[in-house]
Amino acid sequence: GEEEEDIAMSCSSEATESDRHVHEHGHDGHVCDGHCEHGHDHGELEKPDEWEEPSLFAYIDLEQCRLLNAQQESADVVLKHPSRLTDRSTWVESDVDEELIVHVQFASAVCVRKICLLGGEEDSCPREMHVWINREDIDFDNARDVPFTQRMEVPNDHRHLIDYKTKYVHFQNVHSLTLFFPSNYGAETTKIYAL
Repeated sequence: GEEEEDIAMSCSSEATESDRHVHEHGHDGHVCDGHCEHGHDHGELEKPDEWEEPSLFAYIDLEQCRLLNAQQESADVVLKHPSRLTDRSTWVESDVDEELIVHVQFASAVCVRKICLLGGEEDSCPREMHVWINREDIDFDNARDVPFTQRMEVPNDHRHLIDYKTKYVHFQNVHSLTLFFPSNYGAETTKIYAL
Protein backbone atom coordinates (compact mmCIF):
# COMPACT_ATOMS: atom_id res chain seq x y z
CA GLY A 1 0.00 0.00 0.00
CA GLU A 2 0.90 3.67 -0.03
CA GLU A 3 3.21 5.03 2.65
CA GLU A 4 1.52 7.57 4.87
CA GLU A 5 3.32 10.74 5.93
CA ASP A 6 2.04 13.43 8.26
CA ILE A 7 2.33 16.57 6.14
CA ALA A 8 -0.15 19.40 5.63
CA MET A 9 -0.58 22.36 3.29
CA SER A 10 0.28 25.30 5.51
CA CYS A 11 2.23 28.51 5.82
CA SER A 12 5.28 26.85 7.34
CA SER A 13 8.57 28.59 6.78
CA GLU A 14 10.27 25.87 4.75
CA ALA A 15 9.74 22.50 3.11
CA THR A 16 11.69 19.49 4.34
CA GLU A 17 14.34 17.67 2.33
CA SER A 18 11.99 14.66 2.05
CA ASP A 19 9.32 16.97 0.55
CA ARG A 20 11.78 18.13 -2.11
CA HIS A 21 12.78 14.53 -2.82
CA VAL A 22 9.16 13.52 -3.40
CA HIS A 23 8.58 16.50 -5.69
CA GLU A 24 11.75 16.14 -7.71
CA HIS A 25 11.53 12.40 -8.20
CA GLY A 26 7.76 11.86 -8.25
CA HIS A 27 7.64 9.29 -5.44
CA ASP A 28 4.22 8.40 -4.10
CA GLY A 29 3.25 10.00 -0.81
CA HIS A 30 0.05 10.09 1.20
CA VAL A 31 -0.35 12.82 3.78
CA CYS A 32 -3.01 13.41 6.52
CA ASP A 33 -4.47 15.07 9.69
CA GLY A 34 -7.32 17.30 11.04
CA HIS A 35 -10.99 16.86 12.10
CA CYS A 36 -14.49 17.26 10.67
CA GLU A 37 -17.55 19.36 11.54
CA HIS A 38 -20.40 20.97 9.57
CA GLY A 39 -20.19 22.27 5.96
CA HIS A 40 -19.87 26.02 6.68
CA ASP A 41 -16.76 27.32 8.42
CA HIS A 42 -15.43 30.69 9.45
CA GLY A 43 -12.01 29.04 9.46
CA GLU A 44 -9.85 28.64 12.52
CA LEU A 45 -7.08 31.18 12.20
CA GLU A 46 -3.55 30.68 13.46
CA LYS A 47 -0.48 32.89 13.53
CA PRO A 48 2.44 31.88 11.27
CA ASP A 49 4.74 31.06 14.22
CA GLU A 50 2.27 28.36 15.29
CA TRP A 51 2.50 26.50 11.96
CA GLU A 52 4.85 23.66 12.56
CA GLU A 53 3.93 21.00 10.03
CA PRO A 54 5.74 20.87 6.67
CA SER A 55 4.17 22.25 3.53
CA LEU A 56 2.54 20.28 0.71
CA PHE A 57 4.20 22.58 -1.83
CA ALA A 58 6.59 19.81 -2.87
CA TYR A 59 3.60 17.63 -3.82
CA ILE A 60 2.01 20.22 -6.12
CA ASP A 61 2.29 19.46 -9.85
CA LEU A 62 2.60 23.09 -10.98
CA GLU A 63 2.42 22.21 -14.68
CA GLN A 64 -1.07 20.71 -14.16
CA CYS A 65 -2.42 23.59 -12.03
CA ARG A 66 -4.58 26.21 -13.71
CA LEU A 67 -6.29 29.54 -13.21
CA LEU A 68 -9.71 30.57 -14.56
CA ASN A 69 -10.63 34.24 -15.14
CA ALA A 70 -7.12 35.35 -14.20
CA GLN A 71 -4.92 38.04 -15.71
CA GLN A 72 -1.93 35.73 -15.17
CA GLU A 73 -1.40 32.52 -17.14
CA SER A 74 0.51 30.34 -14.67
CA ALA A 75 -0.58 29.29 -11.18
CA ASP A 76 3.00 29.49 -9.92
CA VAL A 77 2.49 33.24 -9.34
CA VAL A 78 0.23 32.38 -6.38
CA LEU A 79 1.13 28.78 -5.40
CA LYS A 80 4.36 29.68 -3.66
CA HIS A 81 7.14 27.84 -1.89
CA PRO A 82 6.83 28.37 1.88
CA SER A 83 9.88 30.64 1.87
CA ARG A 84 8.05 33.01 -0.55
CA LEU A 85 4.59 33.17 1.04
CA THR A 86 5.01 36.80 2.10
CA ASP A 87 6.61 37.83 -1.22
CA ARG A 88 4.28 40.36 -2.83
CA SER A 89 6.18 40.61 -6.12
CA THR A 90 3.79 38.11 -7.77
CA TRP A 91 0.07 37.46 -7.36
CA VAL A 92 -3.02 36.25 -9.15
CA GLU A 93 -5.74 38.75 -10.04
CA SER A 94 -9.12 38.08 -11.59
CA ASP A 95 -9.71 39.43 -15.06
CA VAL A 96 -13.22 40.45 -16.20
CA ASP A 97 -14.92 40.46 -12.76
CA GLU A 98 -14.25 39.47 -9.15
CA GLU A 99 -14.72 35.70 -9.64
CA LEU A 100 -11.59 33.54 -9.66
CA ILE A 101 -10.88 29.80 -9.75
CA VAL A 102 -7.55 28.19 -8.82
CA HIS A 103 -7.13 24.47 -9.55
CA VAL A 104 -4.31 22.78 -7.60
CA GLN A 105 -3.15 19.38 -8.85
CA PHE A 106 -1.03 17.12 -6.64
CA ALA A 107 1.53 14.61 -7.93
CA SER A 108 0.23 11.98 -5.48
CA ALA A 109 -2.59 11.54 -2.99
CA VAL A 110 -2.37 13.83 0.04
CA CYS A 111 -4.50 14.84 3.01
CA VAL A 112 -4.92 18.56 3.48
CA ARG A 113 -5.15 19.98 7.02
CA LYS A 114 -4.96 23.66 6.18
CA ILE A 115 -5.12 26.10 3.30
CA CYS A 116 -3.04 29.24 3.61
CA LEU A 117 -4.10 32.51 1.98
CA LEU A 118 -2.67 36.02 1.72
CA GLY A 119 -5.30 38.28 0.18
CA GLY A 120 -5.00 41.54 -1.75
CA GLU A 121 -5.34 45.10 -0.52
CA GLU A 122 -7.95 47.81 -1.12
CA ASP A 123 -10.96 45.49 -0.82
CA SER A 124 -9.61 43.06 -3.46
CA CYS A 125 -9.24 40.29 -0.87
CA PRO A 126 -11.63 37.37 -1.46
CA ARG A 127 -14.69 37.38 0.80
CA GLU A 128 -15.06 33.60 0.80
CA MET A 129 -13.45 30.45 -0.56
CA HIS A 130 -15.37 27.38 -1.78
CA VAL A 131 -13.23 24.25 -1.92
CA TRP A 132 -13.76 20.98 -3.80
CA ILE A 133 -11.54 17.94 -3.72
CA ASN A 134 -10.91 15.72 -6.75
CA ARG A 135 -13.21 17.74 -9.04
CA GLU A 136 -11.41 18.82 -12.20
CA ASP A 137 -14.68 19.82 -13.86
CA ILE A 138 -15.45 22.88 -11.71
CA ASP A 139 -15.76 26.07 -13.75
CA PHE A 140 -17.92 29.19 -13.72
CA ASP A 141 -20.84 27.34 -15.34
CA ASN A 142 -21.25 24.91 -12.43
CA ALA A 143 -19.36 26.36 -9.41
CA ARG A 144 -22.53 27.78 -7.84
CA ASP A 145 -24.50 24.55 -8.40
CA VAL A 146 -22.10 21.72 -7.44
CA PRO A 147 -22.01 21.18 -3.66
CA PHE A 148 -18.58 22.19 -2.33
CA THR A 149 -16.51 20.14 0.09
CA GLN A 150 -16.05 23.13 2.40
CA ARG A 151 -16.78 26.86 2.44
CA MET A 152 -14.57 29.27 4.34
CA GLU A 153 -15.17 32.94 5.08
CA VAL A 154 -12.12 35.11 4.45
CA PRO A 155 -11.57 38.33 6.45
CA ASN A 156 -10.57 41.50 4.60
CA ASP A 157 -6.92 41.24 5.68
CA HIS A 158 -4.03 41.85 3.29
CA ARG A 159 -1.39 42.16 5.99
CA HIS A 160 -1.30 38.58 7.32
CA LEU A 161 -1.07 35.04 6.03
CA ILE A 162 -4.17 33.26 7.27
CA ASP A 163 -4.29 29.52 7.72
CA TYR A 164 -7.73 27.86 7.36
CA LYS A 165 -8.24 24.44 8.90
CA THR A 166 -10.03 21.95 6.70
CA LYS A 167 -12.50 19.32 7.81
CA TYR A 168 -10.21 16.29 7.94
CA VAL A 169 -12.75 13.60 7.09
CA HIS A 170 -13.41 15.29 3.74
CA PHE A 171 -9.79 16.11 2.85
CA GLN A 172 -8.17 12.68 2.74
CA ASN A 173 -6.91 11.02 -0.44
CA VAL A 174 -6.83 14.38 -2.23
CA HIS A 175 -5.49 14.38 -5.78
CA SER A 176 -6.63 17.94 -6.52
CA LEU A 177 -8.19 21.00 -4.90
CA THR A 178 -10.37 23.47 -6.75
CA LEU A 179 -10.72 26.84 -5.03
CA PHE A 180 -13.51 29.17 -6.11
CA PHE A 181 -13.48 32.79 -4.94
CA PRO A 182 -16.94 34.12 -5.89
CA SER A 183 -16.61 37.65 -4.50
CA ASN A 184 -14.42 40.16 -2.69
CA TYR A 185 -14.95 43.21 -0.47
CA GLY A 186 -16.01 45.61 -3.23
CA ALA A 187 -13.10 45.92 -5.67
CA GLU A 188 -13.59 45.28 -9.41
CA THR A 189 -11.09 42.41 -9.32
CA THR A 190 -9.98 39.85 -6.73
CA LYS A 191 -6.30 39.64 -5.81
CA ILE A 192 -4.42 36.90 -3.95
CA TYR A 193 -0.70 37.08 -3.17
CA ALA A 194 -0.20 33.55 -1.91
CA LEU A 195 -1.81 30.16 -1.45
